[in-house]
Amino acid sequence: MSSSCALNPLNKPCGSCPWRVNQEASDIPNFDLEKAERLRNCSPDINGMGPSYLDPIFACHQSRVGEEFACAGWLAKVGHAHPRIRYLVSTGKLPAEAINPGTGWPELHSNYPDVLDKLREATVE
Repeated sequence: MSSSCALNPLNKPCGSCPWRVNQEASDIPNFDLEKAERLRNCSPDINGMGPSYLDPIFACHQSRVGEEFACAGWLAKVGHAHPRIRYLVSTGKLPAEAINPGTGWPELHSNYPDVLDKLREATVE
């Protein structure tokens, strides 16, 4: 992914990215399951439906409120399903490489329902 990508200045999943298969809820700083549940509309559901153009872009948990940037793991695995991401790629405002995992990337979940299941399991005591 190009370093000029304003949607994700990290250009790869951060060490505690929830999309990483090897990360748990406890690895994510200030993890909030309720917030994670609200992010469902950013990604296709288990049947591959959604999101809509008006649904939010999945923000990286390392971004700040008001200065959010997209999660690289989300972009690479399901970003192509978001109409706004497709628009940004088609107009050259986002490099096409951003919607595919890069060389040497960690293993990532293929969908958000799997991410949520993992996060829910890790928060059950």
